[in-house]
Amino acid sequence: MKSYLPLLLTTLFLSINVFANGSSPTLEEIFVTAEKKSESLQDLSQAVTALTDEDLDVKQITSFVDLSAIAPGVNVAKNEGFKTVITIRGIGNEANQNAIANPSVSYHLDGVYIASPFSLQTDFLDLERVEVLRGPQGTLFGQNSTGGAINVITKAPSLDNSFGKFDVTLGNYDLIKFRASYNQVLSDTIAIRGSIISHERDGFSENLTLSQDLDDADSLSGRIRLLYQPSDDFRAFLTAQYFDEDRNGAAQKGLADTTPDPRELRQDELSEYALTSELYSLTLEKDFDAFTFKSITSYQKDDILIRRDNDRHDWFADPQFTFLNSYFDPETNVQKTVTQEFNLISNEPAFGMLDWVVGAFYLDTEVEILIRERIDNVNFDGELAPYTVQEVLGFGGEVGFISDSKPERESYSLYGQGTFNISESTRLIAGLRYTEDEVYSEVTNFFGRSGTDILEIESDKVTSRFALEVDVNDSTMWYTSYTKGFKPGGSNLTFGREAVVAPIVVLPTYDEEVVDAFEVGLKTDLLEGRLRLNAAAFMYDYEGLQYQATEAEIFEGGVGNIPESEIKGFELEGTAFLTDSLVLDARLAWLETEITEDHFAIDNVQSDIATNALLGPNDCNGNLFCDAIQVARYGALQNVNGNELAKTPSFTSNVSLNWNKEMASVVRKVVLSYTYRGDFQHRIFNNSTTDNVPSYEVFDLLIGFYPFKENSPFVEFIAKNLDDADGINARMTDVFGVGATGDELIPPKQLMIRVGQNF
Repeated sequence: MKSYLPLLLTTLFLSINVFANGSSPTLEEIFVTAEKKSESLQDLSQAVTALTDEDLDVKQITSFVDLSAIAPGVNVAKNEGFKTVITIRGIGNEANQNAIANPSVSYHLDGVYIASPFSLQTDFLDLERVEVLRGPQGTLFGQNSTGGAINVITKAPSLDNSFGKFDVTLGNYDLIKFRASYNQVLSDTIAIRGSIISHERDGFSENLTLSQDLDDADSLSGRIRLLYQPSDDFRAFLTAQYFDEDRNGAAQKGLADTTPDPRELRQDELSEYALTSELYSLTLEKDFDAFTFKSITSYQKDDILIRRDNDRHDWFADPQFTFLNSYFDPETNVQKTVTQEFNLISNEPAFGMLDWVVGAFYLDTEVEILIRERIDNVNFDGELAPYTVQEVLGFGGEVGFISDSKPERESYSLYGQGTFNISESTRLIAGLRYTEDEVYSEVTNFFGRSGTDILEIESDKVTSRFALEVDVNDSTMWYTSYTKGFKPGGSNLTFGREAVVAPIVVLPTYDEEVVDAFEVGLKTDLLEGRLRLNAAAFMYDYEGLQYQATEAEIFEGGVGNIPESEIKGFELEGTAFLTDSLVLDARLAWLETEITEDHFAIDNVQSDIATNALLGPNDCNGNLFCDAIQVARYGALQNVNGNELAKTPSFTSNVSLNWNKEMASVVRKVVLSYTYRGDFQHRIFNNSTTDNVPSYEVFDLLIGFYPFKENSPFVEFIAKNLDDADGINARMTDVFGVGATGDELIPPKQLMIRVGQNF
């Protein structure tokens, strides 16, 4: 609390000054599409953070990871170096090592549901705004939205005129980043908009053993959107988007790595990460007198390759290391998805008092995964010898986890929501969504030593939302709401197969998640529009939390369900003109989480320690499948009742001061931003050795000069992480490998200059 208390006191003092020193500027009204149609942010009975394109630029939000703590109650962490896990109000994705277990925060790009979690790695490209919907979305978005939803809206083509923009950013670590967009009018009815980002940068970290840069950047993003509008009441958007990234990968420094510099490490295997992400979509809109019809069709494909040192260690630098030497041969993951959505949105109230939305949604996802691990469990010499199929089938040689799996998910939904205007100041909202979800999976582990498993699970659920909105006056509204959210179950890659030596812990399939969320909120504009305050308090009852579980049998594990959890918290967003040219923006969140029912699970950190302790010649003599090992692993079973949920900081804040001044035909802008992310537990086990992730705080600064003259160049000086903090963005403990734990840091201090021009 000491680190941010002075800042909060300063914020409070400045806010009080607003009341004493009124000024003429007023805050702009922000329109969002959080409920499928354009509405004022202040009229929505749910907590939504909206960031415009200008907000994204001045706060240097270039990807999903940068949203961490920017929106209240939102924590974004990298996982395994190539996955992005978004947690909103304590609900995220604790089953992220399962390819068919979708995140609990859904991502939508121009209305298209993006199925692959790997797509969260892509850059923010030519955006209009980002909307962060906090809390379950049980009706309009539904699928996998128990935590909330993030809507990314790109800039659409315009028929008005042709125009463009470009900028170049140069910085330390040999940063070169180029962004450009151009809108071309092709005819009275057709316009096209193209956007591109090229991003190259040296690594922030180094693997000293192999002299390999890590945390580097090398990506290319491109998008083309075509608008066809033959009349005022019909629009068609055709979109093609491509993202390609090929880099050394993220630095994941093992907790046992003794290298003194936080951004240096020693690992004896190379790291590599490559992602190709493609999206093609067609959106058709037709206006009728009473409603608008919309069709959204998409095809998505993500192709991923990963290589990493799974034990996060250099065996020759420290041969007494606790874990076995482990390495994954290039792991591949290909995910293909087709989606189709239809909806009807009212243009005028039915019977003069009912606004409504109805729709249908379809999803079909197919995943192909190939995993090959090698473990030094024969002669313990630090060398990872090749293995043969015969060795694998007999569990001989230096064999780790080997798997080929093809999970598929098919989902159907019907939804409807209506807003009944009881009076001019009171509205009742009610919505329902029905979902059917099926998972079919073919799993072949260890080249079919136990055959190919065919796993199937079906889910069907009705979720809902009810809210009451009351206008206190023209600028103040309070609301209360109840939402039931749902995320379907799925199949496991591995699971317990026999209960003779030790009882089974992990089952072949896992169940759905269900959350009952209660919220009260207030939205108000005060001081004649110079001060805006939005607040929300919430309480969740959470059933079936999906988490990464471990089995007593070696190489077995998957997703399990925690019976009951509770989440409660409070969020505050405030924006105020302190003077005509100085704006204060503050976003704060407090959160408390707890597992509230008995649940017994194996902490794989403890089970792997027990495994390694028995591999010596006097015990199991290197045999990972020794009965004594299975018994010892089961001995790591513990009751997690009373523990905190994972990745849920108790306090987060983002406070910024934005100064704009017109001087000598130039707008001068200075933005100072402070972000604090509190400490949290890395996993539900709350292991004191591995799970306590400390807090960090970051200061960012932007100074910009923007000439009045049309199409004149502008220049911005940018400094991120001014204190050069070595904050931990994420911590990762691998369930399927040898249980090593590693940290991935936030970027260090970066100094940049950006020059650009509109034309």
